[in-house]
Amino acid sequence: MPEYETRESVALLGEMDPELAEFLNKTQLPPIKLSNMANMIRGPPELPNTEQEYTIEILMRDGYKSKTRIHRPASPPTHSPLVVLIYGGGFVVGDFTQFSPVARSLAALYGATVINISYRLSPKYKFPTAPQDVWDSLKWIAANYQSLGADPTAGFVVGGASAGGNLAAAAAQKMLDEKFSPPLTGIWLSIPYVLEAELVPAKYKDLFFSREQNSNSLIINKEAIEYVTGAYEPDKTSPDFSPFNNKRAHTGLPPVYIEVCGQDPFRDDGLVYEKVLRDHGVRTRLRVYPGVPHGHGMLANFGARLTSVDKAKVEGFRGLSWLLGKDEPAEETVLKTMDANKNPT
Repeated sequence: MPEYETRESVALLGEMDPELAEFLNKTQLPPIKLSNMANMIRGPPELPNTEQEYTIEILMRDGYKSKTRIHRPASPPTHSPLVVLIYGGGFVVGDFTQFSPVARSLAALYGATVINISYRLSPKYKFPTAPQDVWDSLKWIAANYQSLGADPTAGFVVGGASAGGNLAAAAAQKMLDEKFSPPLTGIWLSIPYVLEAELVPAKYKDLFFSREQNSNSLIINKEAIEYVTGAYEPDKTSPDFSPFNNKRAHTGLPPVYIEVCGQDPFRDDGLVYEKVLRDHGVRTRLRVYPGVPHGHGMLANFGARLTSVDKAKVEGFRGLSWLLGKDEPAEETVLKTMDANKNPT
């Protein structure tokens, strides 16, 4: 029986994780704001280029050159799956190095070709620049994957986290609508922002209350959301903002992996989206981390050592394994591989 079908069961997810509560009882955290998060989620200023990993520039529709990181396996298989990852940061911070440890690990374990794309950030570049940059990058990848050694028939996954989850979800729906070739075989969404109250289907409105319940949560709270939306200025009725704005939404999508955090104001975006996808016959896998905030892995910067962080790393990677049709690796394998492939500091 599916979980989180009642308001009461969903509300329990907002109760603080005991390990986090213990950490906060012993630690005085400084204010955590999006404006000072950039260094927590950015990689080194310049990663070296090698035969297996290098940066290219993709030309956008207005002539802008968008930096993109290519990750290739050291020993490419005959058929290398294609994975495109989109970073998060509230549309205002972040860069394409965020997913490099995941990208290198996918290349090492599965022989995948992984592309970490970029998009221009607000407030300098407001909506719809970000989704347009993502779309232009996907079109370039579709036209050039052979030169990168990828074979989308072995798997073609698009994914993202947070703001990147928003961009991935909207792009995936558009790819379906426009009969994009090659077609997607999977969608990976971590802590995605895909809804506003007016977009929630009537049958699930009672389950959409995390904005209020978690309005004072760590990392992302009501103030942060107001800052992000004020900087980004999205058209919340546009299909480029949410797949729910499409008249033919959801039906026919490939399998979707979704993960959410219990103390995240965006928690119910993922929970409701997963239910709607199932209602439309889409195969889904949902992973939930009770009692922790949006992007809780960043708390490691302040000394937090939470079991849920490693669990999220492992399950997130296994979600990609599931979408690629690969055997799911042991926890130790995931953590060792990602540690060996982390960004240099």
